[in-house]
Amino acid sequence: MTNDATVMMIFLLMILVQSNKIHAGENEKEAAKLALEYVSRVEQSPCTGGTEETLDLIFNHTTWREYTQPAILTSNFLTSVILENGGSLDTLTDEILFSLVRNNVNGQSIIFGSAIAIETGLYTKYSSFCPYAYRKNGTVFAHDISLSYNYLDRNTEWYYVLKTTDWENATRTISKIKYRSGGASLPEQQNILLTAKLSDGHWTKPYFDCGGGDVWMVTFSSAIFSLNGDGEPKFQGVATIDIELTNIDINQCDPDTSTFSALDVFRGTHRCPETTECSFLQGLGFKRGAYQCVCSKGYYFPDSNSEVKAFSGKDVENYLSLSNTTDFTQYTCLSCKEGCTECVDDSPCLYEFLFVFRFMVLLITMLTCTAIGILFVVTAYFRNELAIKTGSPIFLLFMCAGGMLMCSTGFFAYPKALEFLCVIQIWVFHIGFNFMYGALVVKTWRIAVIFRPTSKLQRINLPDKELLKRFFPMMIFVCVYLLAWSIAEKGETGTLETSSLLKYDVCLSSYWLYAIQCAEVCLLLVGVYICYMVRKAPGHFNESKYITWSIYNGIILGSFLLILTHLIGHSYGPDLLYLLQGLQIQAFVTITLTLIFIPKLLALYKKEDVKRANDTFATAYASKYIRTNNIEGASSKTVGTQTYENVTPGPKEKTFWTSLTKISNNKVEPIVDHLSVPTTR
Repeated sequence: MTNDATVMMIFLLMILVQSNKIHAGENEKEAAKLALEYVSRVEQSPCTGGTEETLDLIFNHTTWREYTQPAILTSNFLTSVILENGGSLDTLTDEILFSLVRNNVNGQSIIFGSAIAIETGLYTKYSSFCPYAYRKNGTVFAHDISLSYNYLDRNTEWYYVLKTTDWENATRTISKIKYRSGGASLPEQQNILLTAKLSDGHWTKPYFDCGGGDVWMVTFSSAIFSLNGDGEPKFQGVATIDIELTNIDINQCDPDTSTFSALDVFRGTHRCPETTECSFLQGLGFKRGAYQCVCSKGYYFPDSNSEVKAFSGKDVENYLSLSNTTDFTQYTCLSCKEGCTECVDDSPCLYEFLFVFRFMVLLITMLTCTAIGILFVVTAYFRNELAIKTGSPIFLLFMCAGGMLMCSTGFFAYPKALEFLCVIQIWVFHIGFNFMYGALVVKTWRIAVIFRPTSKLQRINLPDKELLKRFFPMMIFVCVYLLAWSIAEKGETGTLETSSLLKYDVCLSSYWLYAIQCAEVCLLLVGVYICYMVRKAPGHFNESKYITWSIYNGIILGSFLLILTHLIGHSYGPDLLYLLQGLQIQAFVTITLTLIFIPKLLALYKKEDVKRANDTFATAYASKYIRTNNIEGASSKTVGTQTYENVTPGPKEKTFWTSLTKISNNKVEPIVDHLSVPTTR
């Protein structure tokens, strides 16, 4: 046989064994269910004497092992008496035999009854004799049960099984005894005793002892011996103890490894439907249905006014037995609302969006984005005219682009939080923020460099490409950081609860978010410092002042909204979070772009740039007596930072020549390049 065939054969055998185990387990459960139904029928029917009513179940008797000693000791005592008296118990009396069984019952509270049953002729006083004692309601009763039924019958398991056992290998014990006679000890005698052990005994299947204790019980029997003429062990009867099952609970719930019971054979025989779970009820005794069908997680009890939120196991068992059906409709729990792990009624567990409210916020965001888009187009179209304010409109375009990205965050935050949407929100918001405020800070930095206090004249060359060398590394660093963030967390979402315990999904915050927010606050603080440096710098249309206000707005109002979001936003649900996010867009984007662009657009509309440029030259010429022979031919124009652009014939070659401002005695004196200062005569 090849290796493949061997492997296949082993595999088929494994499947067969597993299948047999499954069927065996199912058969055991079915047998236990039938046994419980039988228990219920026997209890409700009158009995005649005997122990024929048995349950065909095998129990684990390990937990009752310690209670078998009274039966074993009694059987060994009677065996020794028989051996000492030539195979008879006639030396004993009824009182002694009844005392033995009464003492067995009194010794252990869990022992319900005890009996001594002997073979015919062993106690010649009676043809059959079986003294039996049992405890009921705190009182010990005793009587001869041989008067009620024939224990010698082959249907009496606790007796007949040991009677038919081969005792050839019964344990033999040699004992040497010195009896006393008066004040002297007699010579030593050697006796051979037959000793019953725990392994020699027999546990019966559960049975209803009608005529004995009239209860369900299991019996442990220990054999009584004598020696026949050949010196071989001979069965002469049994000594027993009974464990009452009536007060022992039947646990029909699913197996639990944390607890152990002799009646675990009934585990897994409950009838709870799929929407419920079995909950064991202690103290109901040896009866079926000693459990409740409690609603499983994700389901709730249909009757909200019921004091007990569970179905009675007894009712379920009786209903299924009487109706002979598997229809569990009336014992079925109802499903909770979506998102509920546990519930008591059909109340919602998920936060339901206020769509009208959210749409209004979204509509404002859409209008904001539209306005920024129009502003971007206008800036690009009038880039040459707006150059009078910045030297070049490229950073104004950057600010518009950044504002557009931040504004688009509102679109991705509108639906339910999903992982890919969380990643997109991270990128568009933080790229947009750094684009807009980074361009603003770099632009302000150029003003600070141009107008820093100095005592001597110097020419400063700061074209846009020099600023871009400082701007793009910052943006590259931000992109790398966001990429690492996205790879590390992949836009994780989580479920939070509002103060009213309604659940909703949200993009989780982490140290990655806190770190970049701290870095952005630092960027704004740098902007605040630079704004302080340029507070007295001259400029058309008070541009430095508006830049300062924009950065102050970002760090004060924007930071306040961020802190408010982290502190209380999550307690009131996603609608408030969305509103706060919309307010952040208005604070960081709308207000900032309004402060920067409105003065420029108004000036562009009124053409104030040309007028102010001419006034600047006129003032400079009149106050300083500046003369030039070729001023009309000078290709120059003023800018908002007092920077003059000398345009060379090349189409793409531009050089920024920055005039310095001599600051003394809090007065600004413009010094214009390409103009010669006349000497005093």
